[in-house]
Amino acid sequence: MAKRVLIVRGGSLGRNTGLGAAHHNLVDMLNSGKIDGWELAGVCEYPLAKTSNPISRIWNRWFSHPKRVARQIEQLAQAKGCDLVHITDQEQAHLVPKNSLIPVVITIHDLFHMFPQQLQFGNEVVDIGDVSPGIIRRRDLNKLKHGVSRASHLICISRHTLNAAKSNFPSVESTCIPSGIDSARYHPDNQNLVDISLPDACNLLVVGSNDPRKRMKFLFEVIAKLPDEVKQGIHIHHVGNSSANSGIPQISELANSHGFTNLTIHGSSVSDEYLMTLRIKCDALLFPSVSEGFGYPPIESMAAGMKVICADLPSHNELMPDNSCIPADDADAWIKAITILHNDYISSNGQSNQPQNELIEHAKQYDNSVYCQRLSEAYSSFIE
Repeated sequence: MAKRVLIVRGGSLGRNTGLGAAHHNLVDMLNSGKIDGWELAGVCEYPLAKTSNPISRIWNRWFSHPKRVARQIEQLAQAKGCDLVHITDQEQAHLVPKNSLIPVVITIHDLFHMFPQQLQFGNEVVDIGDVSPGIIRRRDLNKLKHGVSRASHLICISRHTLNAAKSNFPSVESTCIPSGIDSARYHPDNQNLVDISLPDACNLLVVGSNDPRKRMKFLFEVIAKLPDEVKQGIHIHHVGNSSANSGIPQISELANSHGFTNLTIHGSSVSDEYLMTLRIKCDALLFPSVSEGFGYPPIESMAAGMKVICADLPSHNELMPDNSCIPADDADAWIKAITILHNDYISSNGQSNQPQNELIEHAKQYDNSVYCQRLSEAYSSFIE
């Protein structure tokens, strides 16, 4: 007889966010019976209401929903209807009840919000997480840390995060289980492409927000130093929130300030089909980020057969083939990599965006089938 797991989170984030995608993927795997020996006992969450009242949001997050979660866990425990509780991201760690009757595990995607730091890259200091949170967020973070400390076990999605968990929460057992993707869903032969007309150029995709750790400023500094024929022969496509953030101008202003106009801002609400079309039609993904919990854009791009130019920093560097990353602060290395992409485009008469079969095969290491097997074994060990 299958064991049962209650999946818990706070507000119902959509599939187009990193944390939301991971949550939905887990629920899908349980619903489809792909996690051997386990089935879904239910999902405890609440709809994200659009309200401008901060008191209502705080009340729901800190008081109403934690009581709802504790009540449902108690009821399931008394009815013997659940064997394990799984909170799907560390931003909801405050939902771990005190003295839970059922083991509670948390997926830890990253810990740089709880333990922010500043990293030096050349002459640039990059904030990893908010180093100066306001009074409300400081209290929220304190609740999250206490919640993690109450958990039975932590599932870390990268080795880097696992090391951070062991360092900051040494009394809580933790293990590393990388997140999974449906690799077949990204295969170039399985796509219904939308009608997007791209410029006659070496088209390069960037996916991510304008957060300081994504290093869009560094990328445009690199582009400004490219040889003129390369700079004029590439076109950047950005998918994500491009607004000004933490003192960084909006991405279009960043590009203009570095004398670069070959830029298309696609926004953060594009459909899966639209983004897949960009992956198929563009020549490569540029990923200069210096800190990620997992790094979905590189692994999803490789699953589509797309070349990836990636910074050699955690945790996204764990996903890449050996010796394929670039030092995050080596502008010359980035200039060389982009120049090679452009030269390949020219020498192939614009056909350099052909799927890379070796990358498609590499991405299969993170297929949902591998993830489900690891998770099934971990779940069973948590209740022994």
